Amino acid sequence: MKISRHEARPLPEQGSAPDVLSPYTEALRNHFPSREDILRAAQQQTRHQRRLKKITAGIAAISVVALSWYVDPVLQREDLHTMVGQQAHYVLKDGSRVTLNTNSVLLVEQRLYSRQLHLQQGEALFSVEHAWRPFTVYAHETAIRDIGTVFNVRHHGQGAVVTVVEGAVEVRTASDRRQVFQNQAVRTLAADISTTQTVSATAATVWQQGRLMFDGDTLAEVVSELQRYHHEQIEIADARITHYRMSGEYDINGIDALIDTLPEILPVRISRQEGGVIVIRHR
Repeated sequence: MKISRHEARPLPEQGSAPDVLSPYTEALRNHFPSREDILRAAQQQTRHQRRLKKITAGIAAISVVALSWYVDPVLQREDLHTMVGQQAHYVLKDGSRVTLNTNSVLLVEQRLYSRQLHLQQGEALFSVEHAWRPFTVYAHETAIRDIGTVFNVRHHGQGAVVTVVEGAVEVRTASDRRQVFQNQAVRTLAADISTTQTVSATAATVWQQGRLMFDGDTLAEVVSELQRYHHEQIEIADARITHYRMSGEYDINGIDALIDTLPEILPVRISRQEGGVIVIRHR
């Protein structure tokens, strides 16, 4: 009977194990970061987040400033108005002076970064106090920006007549922009600006002295002007007399007297009807 024998092999020492991963140690180190690498990455991430917060805070602050410039909130609002036949003088908070003519309405807005005035009807003369905030008058769809001046604005329903007494203004509509200088005037109609005309600034603002001045104006134009200062309705009954022309300087407070003397100036006759209506007919 044959007995098989096995070669004896020494047993590993107690408490020790074969280092089976040692061949892979370097490869594992390349795939998994060390403790020092993890700490270093965490510190870099923290610094990056802090920088990001600072940048975000800076952007937010800039956005708030930019938004405030865009919004331009109203700090003070004031409504000024006159009745038919009345005139009034005002000194605004910034020192600028405004004179309102008859039957006028002006909304004054002192804003954070601008001075905006809305002439809703009537006529006003503006003497602007210089300041870093722009001074702009709006009448219908017309914007008149002060460039250091005294100027007159008359709202005519669909635009404005702008006359410069001193300095210059920039007149702007939706489709046009123009600078107007002393003794010049323009008329706007919606988005259009008429040709700049040379005028007498004194004549354009004579209403401040309580006077009306006509220089070859048609009767239709004269009646339209008189109506602004008169409560009762004034009518021209004959179309053929609308083109009669007249000149002269008259007292605003004497409108009725002027109407009564029209037959001495033009070939017309005057009649007064019930309700105070004044009718002008051909003589």
